[in-house]
Amino acid sequence: MSDYTPPVGQPNYISGWGNNQAKETASKIDHIADKAKFGIEMLGSGLIGIDAIEKELIELSHAPNPPTQEQIRAIAHRLDAHQKQFQQALDRIKDMMTDIDRETDSIQKPRTSW
Repeated sequence: MSDYTPPVGQPNYISGWGNNQAKETASKIDHIADKAKFGIEMLGSGLIGIDAIEKELIELSHAPNPPTQEQIRAIAHRLDAHQKQFQQALDRIKDMMTDIDRETDSIQKPRTSW
């Protein structure tokens, strides 16, 4: 930014140069970060689901009878669903980090013109 200060009563036409791009980029990064937060919340929900399956397995291990094949298959299907949820969330977060990198590249490039 310039150290130029306009005379009293004169508009400062220089003060905004370069700020618009930075503000626009910061706004885009903020938007992407909000999406990333959502992806992280998806991961948290998946962990809660896996915790519930863990508790179910503990209960089955203390049951008087062994689990049935159907019970084991049902648990396996739920674990598979959570695995897919984790993978989708990780893929989205990765895409968002790529978006952030792309947006910050425009700030990091040296200015070659006005």
